[in-house]
This record gives sequence, structure tokens and C-alpha cells, in this order.
Amino acid sequence: NKRRKNKPVVIPQKPYIPPHKAALEKLNVLKDKKLWQQDRVKEYFSELTEVLRDYLEKRYAIKTQERTTDEIIASLMKVDIATDNKEMLHQVLLMADLVKFAKGKPSATENEKSIIDAMLFVSSTAERKSEQLNESNERDI
Repeated sequence: NKRRKNKPVVIPQKPYIPPHKAALEKLNVLKDKKLWQQDRVKEYFSELTEVLRDYLEKRYAIKTQERTTDEIIASLMKVDIATDNKEMLHQVLLMADLVKFAKGKPSATENEKSIIDAMLFVSSTAERKSEQLNESNERDI
């Protein structure tokens, strides 16, 4: 019999997806699920904040899991984000906290505004081309 040579196993690398593109994709999927329109408001806000927390971790390398909204906002004070963007994020996270922990019942307008603001925050704080080039160069070293 013929002996097989041990060929190295090639694991294909996933293409790099910038954090803002991944987050916007997930937010669009969440929007299409129409959870809050089905009275699944808590699930809607849980997913919304999960996307934002994941984005903040990948974009700014700050710990967000197991942290309160106030702790997240405090850790963003050292990060170069426009004040109005920080405030927009804070409002979205506070609304989510009201829903998840205080049984808040936001209006349809507030539900819609939360995802729009989340998308706007991600778009406004997306990596610029120069940052992406620096990061990809660092990975190649």
C-alpha cells in the first residue's frame, strides 16, 4: 500500500472584518428580527447591548463584560470619543438597563431610537482608514 505523507493541515484564516462593520451587520439583523414589535423588548435590548459591548471591546480594547453601564461609561472617559457620541451611547445603555432590570416599558419611538442611536454611535466611532492600516501592519509583524 501507498503511504500517505503527512500534509500540514491548513486552517483558512477568517478575513479581518472591522469592528464597526461587524457591529452594523449585527444591528441590522437585530432590527430585521422585529423583537420589540413582538413584545420581546427585554430580548431586544439584551441583544442590542451585547452588540454594543462587543463593539466597544473590539474597537477600544476596554472590558465591558460583567461591567455596569456606569463602569463602561467611566472607562470611555479616557478614550477619544466625541462627548455627544458618549452621551448617545449612555442613553441607549440606560434605556436597556431600565428594560432589563427595572421592567421599563419604552415607547415604540424609544425602541426605534435606541437602535438608530446605536447604529449612529458605531458609524460615528468607526475606525478610520489610517487606523485600520496601522492595525493590519501590526498584525503582519
